Amino acid sequence: MSDCLVIGGGVIGMMTARTLALSGAKVTLLDQSQCAQESSWAGGGIISPLYPWKYDDLTNELSIASQQVYEQLCAQIHEDTGLDPQYLKSGLLMMDEFDTPEANAWLERYNLDYEKHPKGALFTNIAQVRNPRLLKALKADIINKGVNIIEHTKVEGLLTEGDRAIGVITDQKKYMADHIVVCSGAWSSQWLSLSEEIFPMKGQMIVLKAKPSEVAHIVLDQGRYIIPRKDGRILVGSTMQKVGFDRSTDEQTCQALHQFAALRFEALANATVEYHWSGFRPASASAKVMLGRHGEFDNVYLNTGHFRNGLNMAPESAKRITQLITHEV
Repeated sequence: MSDCLVIGGGVIGMMTARTLALSGAKVTLLDQSQCAQESSWAGGGIISPLYPWKYDDLTNELSIASQQVYEQLCAQIHEDTGLDPQYLKSGLLMMDEFDTPEANAWLERYNLDYEKHPKGALFTNIAQVRNPRLLKALKADIINKGVNIIEHTKVEGLLTEGDRAIGVITDQKKYMADHIVVCSGAWSSQWLSLSEEIFPMKGQMIVLKAKPSEVAHIVLDQGRYIIPRKDGRILVGSTMQKVGFDRSTDEQTCQALHQFAALRFEALANATVEYHWSGFRPASASAKVMLGRHGEFDNVYLNTGHFRNGLNMAPESAKRITQLITHEV
């Protein structure tokens, strides 16, 4: 029996498992397929909301607090595992919406500013990670810290005694624990009743093979982004499609994303599309993260519904859930 069961092995689940393990908890993490293969892997790795003034206070609090620790966190994980998450403070060039009254009010509230740039506003402190590499390193790190990872095990529901959850039922067996943390993203509503339904919002992305330094900064315009990696590869994304768990990609979207990048950087027009994929963001009607205790069970905790911001909110989300659990103990 574990102190804590973490359901879901994306960046939210693994970061939560890591923080709980560091607090001294015995942690088991369950994933229905393989850790780090869904939304966290599919995203861009930007450590910031795209337009932060469009989000609620909690999203901004979690994001800002996480931004402050990410560099040291990645350095520590690199040191402990030998795997480099490739944290890079590349800055974010925002080409639209940065000078609206809403944006200006947000910048004043948080005492932030940007550098003027010929093409928009340059937020110099925004960083990125190579998210597939961060996730690989994070998985190795939590295994080293004693987290028991059980993959290819689908949770089907809670096991309850009266008004308390005592574990979960899976397609393999029952798992018992004192505390259960729901980090199953877009799949959360499939096995647990929530106050608000979480559903998948598909996004398609491509990666272009280009020369290093072809693009200097992350670029954001019209809700889409261009992300330069250290090796010259360029990620371009992403779409918003409410189509359920449909993983398909289409050539029309691929061409539209490529054109979006080429219109802003002419050199990318002839760049080769190396990969084209999709992922499922955990969305809800309110677009608000669910962070805290479940309404019915005091020992069931929600850390889900992060939509586009799971990676950039993960460290602080994990910290707050861990504080809830350890303070109770």
